[in-house]
Amino acid sequence: MISGHRGAAALAPENTLAGLQEAAKHQIQWVEMDTQLCADFIPVIFHDKKVNRCTNGRGYVRELNLAELKALDAGSWFSTNFTNERILTLEEALTACRAYQLKLNLEIKIHDEADTEQLISKVADTIAANGFPAESLILSSFSVNAVACCQQVMPHIRRGLICDSVPEDLMGLSEKLELFSVHMDYRLLNETLASTIKQAGLDLHIWTMNKPELVAQFYQWGVDIIITDNPPLLLSPLS
Repeated sequence: MISGHRGAAALAPENTLAGLQEAAKHQIQWVEMDTQLCADFIPVIFHDKKVNRCTNGRGYVRELNLAELKALDAGSWFSTNFTNERILTLEEALTACRAYQLKLNLEIKIHDEADTEQLISKVADTIAANGFPAESLILSSFSVNAVACCQQVMPHIRRGLICDSVPEDLMGLSEKLELFSVHMDYRLLNETLASTIKQAGLDLHIWTMNKPELVAQFYQWGVDIIITDNPPLLLSPLS
């Protein structure tokens, strides 16, 4: 299975409605998106700490309110074809995923550990209010604290730990956090590590892999989901 990274980041501005539309157009089942809080404590879909790279604005997401974020052009930096693409709220992203029949790997983006509990509380409220089905959702984070907080606040929703290095006690962590999945930087994965993760009963996701020539190898190793910027590129070896 292929998952679109930040929607479909090679095909449309990342973390936008256009990205979700691209994923749906290519009949992708899963997308990955990032959420964090803006100044008025509303979860929005955005990766970076600042808006500078992916909009025509400047400043920290955490210091801009929703009205200020919504006024920004989040598409022109990618292509003039996406001029006036807007930053999504989590609520809007959930509603769009339901409309396009997309399953969501929602990364809890922790830029400051002090924000963890408040962010997850607001995410939980938004998911509950939207009625987004738990079976179509994975909550993931690089932050062990964030995953533990999700476990406490939303125990019914599957959890994934994102790894940019191999934790010394990955299996112990997986048991403690009752993980559903491990999301590993594909460059760290080898057949032995993949086997260890799979034998523990965990789903194995890899990110961000854009090399079609490696798809067959990773599937042989038991990888369940490949997160990629360019879903159709990686779908071609599977067809």
